[in-house]
Amino acid sequence: MATTAPHDRIVTKIIFPVSDMDAAALFYRSLGFDVDSHDGGYSWVTHRGEEILHLALDPELDRDANRAAGYFHVQDADDWYRAWAGAGVTLGPIEDHPWQMREFSLRDPSGNLLRVGQNV
Repeated sequence: MATTAPHDRIVTKIIFPVSDMDAAALFYRSLGFDVDSHDGGYSWVTHRGEEILHLALDPELDRDANRAAGYFHVQDADDWYRAWAGAGVTLGPIEDHPWQMREFSLRDPSGNLLRVGQNV
């Protein structure tokens, strides 16, 4: 017998592991986000008052082995690219892809991959 999922709206939050909470907070603030801390081991990142991702301290995290990733689906990837290009962070190239998305990516100090894209 098949079941039907509830019809409530679903809101997701990315939870990124970070090896250094202060460095992570500084990085996300440099992108223009607000970072609020619950305690030294857990924080959340907001944009215009909305939580967009959480940060969980993992002092043993291996940056090079970290495969955590998140995707920001935005209206204008070029605007985000221009804004962040001036923030002193390393951005991958912005490109149109065969899957009908215009995207770029960046990594935070803990190696978390953040991809940003829009439909084209």
